[in-house]
Amino acid sequence: MSTSAVASRSRAVTLVSWAATLVVGLGIGLAGAAKFATRPWQPLFAGWGYPPWVVTVVGALEIIGAICLFVPRLAFYAALALGVMMIGAFITLRMHPGGPLGWGATPLFYMVVLAAIAAGRSRDRLAAPQR
Repeated sequence: MSTSAVASRSRAVTLVSWAATLVVGLGIGLAGAAKFATRPWQPLFAGWGYPPWVVTVVGALEIIGAICLFVPRLAFYAALALGVMMIGAFITLRMHPGGPLGWGATPLFYMVVLAAIAAGRSRDRLAAPQR
């Protein structure tokens, strides 16, 4: 492969990585903000058996994690943390089927994309010179 082809492929991979980060970051960040702005989340979490304060904690963690996805130095850790949260969301939705949020397709989608982001950022971290 020529040097220009490698550079072109590298730019394409970078563009796709940032596009995926944008989609997931906005989606999770807005979902986190919604937990503060709208009331339907309280009864949903109560119906799933969680205490009321969990809505606030989850919302705050989603917002913080979404912001950290856009900080290259923190993106790997944010993707891992948000991925763990999405595993919890997926399990919750699978244990309580038939609710307004469906069977868990959204957290499953986010888990896959967050795993790809973490893998890409892990590679970036390994390739970066150590200080």
